[in-house]
Amino acid sequence: MNAGEVEGLFIDDVLGAVNCATDGVADPPAVTRELVRRALKLGVEVREGTAAETLGADVLVIACGPWSADLAAKRDVELPIRPLCRQLIQTAPLSDLPDDLPMVLEAENGFHFRRRGDCLVLAMVDPEPRWGFEERVDESLFDDRLARLHHRYPPARETTIERAWAGLYDMTPDAHPILGEVADGVFAACGFSGHGFMQSPAVGRALAEEILGESPSIDLSPYRLDRFEDDATFPEELVL
Repeated sequence: MNAGEVEGLFIDDVLGAVNCATDGVADPPAVTRELVRRALKLGVEVREGTAAETLGADVLVIACGPWSADLAAKRDVELPIRPLCRQLIQTAPLSDLPDDLPMVLEAENGFHFRRRGDCLVLAMVDPEPRWGFEERVDESLFDDRLARLHHRYPPARETTIERAWAGLYDMTPDAHPILGEVADGVFAACGFSGHGFMQSPAVGRALAEEILGESPSIDLSPYRLDRFEDDATFPEELVL
């Protein structure tokens, strides 16, 4: 398949665009390792491979992504969170890839790509949502994603796919997180629907303040669990 064969899928004329020149690209695994290192330095006890429900504590923070609903159920709390499989595709190395190549997003359909080293990473919403815990790469979408890349960024026209991987989003009905106390001594920080890493610094601070009995530095009221008792008032319509 080439760009010409699927031309009808593409946006040929760019009528307007927004450039966020100061947006950064982060490395979530590296950030996590650094957070753990600093926590250990502060005396925090870190336990890996331990079921959270077996730990004795006055406060439980449910922050385990797609598995949050299962943990909450053990505390008799129902969280409307379900797992959604998403995938990323990485091209083979590209020569002369500009250092300042920005992340490019087609807001109309969610197709986007960004630089990672000398490769490009591509992503797009699947034609049909893949609900469940199966983390499987769908290779049938490769040709379409490459054709979209070739159309939007012609210098990558000869590239191929080097690797792909799949993971899970923890989706809520309105694609916004559930934050704050959900039962006595039980707090939620989950359901981020693909936005968790970006939102985590502010959420961590605000939730810590609430746990300590302080007024959160940001208003958490729009993200409370009880909002689902009525219709969500501000559903997220663009989930990358």
